[in-house]
Amino acid sequence: MGSIITGVAGVFATWAALTYLEKGIAGWNARHFWFLGLAGLFPAWLSAFLGLLQPLAGGAADVPLPPRALFSSGAALCGIIVTDYLLRRLQRSGRVFRPVTYWIIGSVALLPAWCIALVRFFP
Repeated sequence: MGSIITGVAGVFATWAALTYLEKGIAGWNARHFWFLGLAGLFPAWLSAFLGLLQPLAGGAADVPLPPRALFSSGAALCGIIVTDYLLRRLQRSGRVFRPVTYWIIGSVALLPAWCIALVRFFP
């Protein structure tokens, strides 16, 4: 439950930062707004991911990771790679998009990984 609260708070906090930065920061480019979107869900995903590893804390060190932890970390990596590719492709297209577009792309990058990690908490 804490991960969900962290995720909602992170999205709202980065949304507020986006609306503030959209108006006045001239040096920010698309990649900065993409990072801002990533920062919104990263703490929530990390707390849910670490919750998947909790049973390993008392066990032996040679126990493999739970499948959900592997899938979640793989989905996080794939999400970041795919959205980075999409970001670069949009930049090469020559079209100018609003910063909120890049923020959404960054926010969506970790959403599947976060959902996979949350499956543990909801039977």
